[in-house]
Amino acid sequence: MPTESKEKLHQYILMKPITINGNLYQFTYQVSLYSLLEYLGFQYNLIVLDYNGTILPQEFWSQTFLHENDSIEILTIAGGG
Repeated sequence: MPTESKEKLHQYILMKPITINGNLYQFTYQVSLYSLLEYLGFQYNLIVLDYNGTILPQEFWSQTFLHENDSIEILTIAGGG
């Protein structure tokens, strides 16, 4: 196996620490923000996503993959009166 392939495989096997709403999680595989939100059961039209200090528009969620040391804040929009 070429060295480059081994390195690429190794990066997916290692646990990657990621902070979500102030809590540390570790992932062993690469996942998109969209997939993460789907897994967590959020309604997409009721949340705002802060990705590493920047509000990320919804059209980028499926194209943006989690990386080591990313910080995500999932903000829920609540109605009321």
